[in-house]
Amino acid sequence: MMQVELINSHSADYKMIIRAKGHAGYAKKGNDIVCAAVSVLLEHTTQNLTSVRVSDDGVNYAATVFNIDEGDKRLIRALGNTLASIANQYPNNLKLIATR
Repeated sequence: MMQVELINSHSADYKMIIRAKGHAGYAKKGNDIVCAAVSVLLEHTTQNLTSVRVSDDGVNYAATVFNIDEGDKRLIRALGNTLASIANQYPNNLKLIATR
């Protein structure tokens, strides 16, 4: 099962961490539509945030968001909503954890 965490922070250094780990297990690696959907959503979101640092070793993905403007809030909200929708459709393959 793949797990994605959206962690809000009250730190002065950063505002949010987005973490993903595991494999969804819907299909073999390279053919898994759940993994592909999550990967595209994470890439799209982090490439369009204004201030982010990404670490991805192919198994563990982490994005540290340093500043969040109004556009970033919309992107992050859309990411959370879409991940929640996928997790509802594929509950055995994706777990979403949102921490405020």
